[in-house]
Amino acid sequence: MNKFDKLAQQWDEKPSRVENAKKIGQKILDNIPIDKSWSVMDFGAGTGLLTFYIQPYVKNIDAIDSSKQMLQTLKAKAQKSNIKNITPILKDLEKDEIGSEKYNLIISSMTLHHIKNIEPFLKRLHKSLKKQGFIAIADLEKEEGSFHSDNKGVYHFGFTKEELEKYLKKTGFKQIKILTANTIHKEGKNYPVLLAIGQKSDN
Repeated sequence: MNKFDKLAQQWDEKPSRVENAKKIGQKILDNIPIDKSWSVMDFGAGTGLLTFYIQPYVKNIDAIDSSKQMLQTLKAKAQKSNIKNITPILKDLEKDEIGSEKYNLIISSMTLHHIKNIEPFLKRLHKSLKKQGFIAIADLEKEEGSFHSDNKGVYHFGFTKEELEKYLKKTGFKQIKILTANTIHKEGKNYPVLLAIGQKSDN
């Protein structure tokens, strides 16, 4: 059992975590022309805080995570609310195939810092987007390593805007925007959360 399996049942009890997902979700809606016909992937979906925010605006969402317990919590929430357009998928996207040209939009909240090798990972995501599809990834702005109480499995202490832009450019994305989506206040410190948006070209 990984640490996220252990945290799953209490995950949504942190108001700042819920608020962060809402602000990221709203920033995505404000900056991407989302359509009811769209298929979406949320990677590192966890209990679905971002998934459920975007779900009413799209056709379907694949909520992908490597934690079985997180996805079980997500599934229970969807059943309780009678939401039918979310599919929980247990998968490690760093190792497992996703498929080509499946999604109009790929979203994520606070997962990229757990990905060891960013470029090959983003190339996989780029491949799985339909032509003119969008990516919208939110994560911490560069910090000194104090955000997590336990940095096991944390490969990056956030990212600068320049780093995120470079990663998206190098992996084939255009029309790149790096925005500040939220600021998390934690133990007397402020941690900005960046949202990196890019679009796949149509050729």
